[in-house]
Amino acid sequence: MTLKHQAYPRQLELPGVLPKKNDTLKQMEEAMKGMLDLTWKTVLLHISPRSTKELMQQHSKLIALNDDEARIKVSSTPVLLMAIEKLPDIESAFRKAFGTTVKIRMEV
Repeated sequence: MTLKHQAYPRQLELPGVLPKKNDTLKQMEEAMKGMLDLTWKTVLLHISPRSTKELMQQHSKLIALNDDEARIKVSSTPVLLMAIEKLPDIESAFRKAFGTTVKIRMEV
């Protein structure tokens, strides 16, 4: 009985486990979305009154953030009109959560 010598690959990789090169951008995008979601959840914890918190929880999301500006997307124009009235509460929540003042920009 003879054993055949098999060539083994030089790189071992479990299919579907290691990222493919073309997935890198998608993974970065997902990581940024996750950070924005976590940031928004932190801000929501500091929003009062409760009606404002519930409105923002149900109908908005944080889509961009830098040192001095936060962009929040809301679900519709009527929600945008209500949320604009709540800007002081939202700005206050950012100050409470992160100790800094940011300008809030809202869009549909």
